[in-house]
Amino acid sequence: MRKKLVVAVLFMSLRSLIHAQTDSVAFTPEMRLEDGVYLTPLDLRKNMPIKKEQLISQLDKDQLEFIGKVMYEEKFSFRRNDSVLIQPTAKAWGYVQNNSFYVNYKGDFYRVPVFGSISYLVANVTVVLMGTYDPRFGYSGGGTSKELREFLINYYDGSMTEFSGDYFEQLLSRDPALLAEYKNLSKRQRKDQLYMYIRKFNAAHPVYFLK
Repeated sequence: MRKKLVVAVLFMSLRSLIHAQTDSVAFTPEMRLEDGVYLTPLDLRKNMPIKKEQLISQLDKDQLEFIGKVMYEEKFSFRRNDSVLIQPTAKAWGYVQNNSFYVNYKGDFYRVPVFGSISYLVANVTVVLMGTYDPRFGYSGGGTSKELREFLINYYDGSMTEFSGDYFEQLLSRDPALLAEYKNLSKRQRKDQLYMYIRKFNAAHPVYFLK
């Protein structure tokens, strides 16, 4: 009975592995991301963007920054099948231009320098400043300012979250051995070696594009 159970488990594991290999393809450093606009994280996982040729614009499509300039507009239009569709730019999840990935955060697009299962970026985001209250003069101050913030992106669900040690460990927990190694470091070492551990995780767990 036990022998049959072991054989059944091995069969199921082998079938899952074969299915994963035929259902997806690993992204390697030699591969290029498909240029274009990705409306959702799933579009990126399928590597199926709205391509440059589909975009409708009066701008010169031969410009290296053509897609970025299109995404600077309030809306963009594109051809899909036999229809012309119009989308608010703020609803696009991201775009790829010249093999660089840009992600949408509150209506602005930021370049992602570290792309993988765990992506990392630094964004100069707009922060709303709270005013102060003085009983003699009422409310004063307030406004906005620009601040540098670190973010992590989980490739498999597209979530973009401001960096925190706890959240990074949560993402890293998918590799228990690597997480244990990271947690054995001092707080200073964790900060200094953050990028190295992101890259180590991504090397061990490459991005897979769905077929």
